[in-house]
Amino acid sequence: MTLKKNSRSRNRTVALLASTLLAASSMSATFGVAGAQEGSLYESAEQANQGSVEASSQGSAVGSASGLVPGSIDLNQGDFYSTLPETVEGEPGEILKKEPSNFALGVPLVDWTGSTATRVAYVSTDDKGQTVPITGTVLTPTSPWKGKGPRPLMAIAPGTQGSGDACAPSKLMPYGVEYEALPVAAALARGWNVAITDLHGLGTSVQHTYMNRVLQGNATLDVARAAENLKIPGIDSNTPITTFGYSQGGGSSAAALELQPTYAPELNLVTGYAGGVPANLHSVAKQVDKSPLTGVLGYTVNGFLNTEPQLQPLMDELLNEKGKLLLEQTKDECIPQSIANHAFVDTSTLTKDGRALWEILQDEPLKSLVDRQLIGERAPTVPVYVGHGTNDDSIPVEQSRRMARMWCEAGTPVNYQEQNIPLGPPLTNHVFPMLTNLTPAMVWMEKVINGENYETTPCDQIPSGVDVKPTGLEAAGSTPGSVAANTETIIDGVPGSLGSSSGSSRP
Repeated sequence: MTLKKNSRSRNRTVALLASTLLAASSMSATFGVAGAQEGSLYESAEQANQGSVEASSQGSAVGSASGLVPGSIDLNQGDFYSTLPETVEGEPGEILKKEPSNFALGVPLVDWTGSTATRVAYVSTDDKGQTVPITGTVLTPTSPWKGKGPRPLMAIAPGTQGSGDACAPSKLMPYGVEYEALPVAAALARGWNVAITDLHGLGTSVQHTYMNRVLQGNATLDVARAAENLKIPGIDSNTPITTFGYSQGGGSSAAALELQPTYAPELNLVTGYAGGVPANLHSVAKQVDKSPLTGVLGYTVNGFLNTEPQLQPLMDELLNEKGKLLLEQTKDECIPQSIANHAFVDTSTLTKDGRALWEILQDEPLKSLVDRQLIGERAPTVPVYVGHGTNDDSIPVEQSRRMARMWCEAGTPVNYQEQNIPLGPPLTNHVFPMLTNLTPAMVWMEKVINGENYETTPCDQIPSGVDVKPTGLEAAGSTPGSVAANTETIIDGVPGSLGSSSGSSRP
């Protein structure tokens, strides 16, 4: 049976310890120490979810990556994922199928939080208006909700997982290696319900549509609808809903906040958090070229080719054999694999004419496709917490600055927090703001949910400036144009951010 801890104080302690442990494990994976190579946990998780874990005669599973840790559920999933078609009929949020799952923290298949987890497949809508299947997980806590009114629901959009089916959070969470377990554990410990989407194409048969604004935003809103449709006690149309995400997940959360008034107006969305938002893919594409995350450009192009297959002849014409190989490899990689295989690749070596991929994306018809993914031009109707790192070496800080200013000037209450973390090794300045924003964002959103005064940042005090800056070793060396060399661009104590008590407050 599942190991459960019913002590409320112990739940909170475990959540904190788990966050620390999972942060360390995700960091090691990020730097390629635990790459998803052949025989790795990613493949083991995929095999388990496709039926390689044998159930015991009592119906429970014996499973982990090594098959040694006793678990609480039967992971002999068989065809839960593989039988989902590319398109489906139904209303957004409608449940296609469901089954028990497990939320593991550190130890595979052992749930120390006492939560109840349900794996779901649900209906969503793509950017062409076609209804498609998406998978995810809905979790309910044992910790009490101490706020006012009904227990809230946090709809989490995951950060970059990869592009292959084995990378789906709903497949990885039972093994204790899904880094989005950090906000899940934090929310459960505070008494929130949680619904986390896998996003389109992770776990299901089609290609993951990485960074597609509409698909990601819709998937995030529809996992909240799916949670309501499960008819779990305490989750219904009166449930206060928030969106939450960082990096790719921040883009998904931000898109959901923008789309909700027209796509899901019936949802009781009250607030949201969008961190490290890749709001302008042109800028992000330039930044990640020749960085540890070069492989995500393969995810992006593959996602575009999924939704716009007519572009395939153009890409065949533009890419050389090395470029075509990168696209083929990144179709089915998880992020540690892509870092191990493609880190610091100069994408000008992937094209026939020697232009980088980010330069190619600035030409039509690709430019218009990238332009459609811009976030910031549609104002959310609820208060939003926006967080970013001043020295983010993967997604330039100007992304969130511009988006937050545009939202604020259009009337959205924005609490803008900028983390001025000193420059470190590659990726650390992107990863650490994910951790430092976690608790402040949840505390702030609880103020909104409870009807208390909450901090906002005056529009004219949201900073502007800082375009694409060098990454990795270049940035650490303070080359001309880097943040370290241009200290006037570093914001210390932005009103509404950590380290500052200034800014306005709203009832």
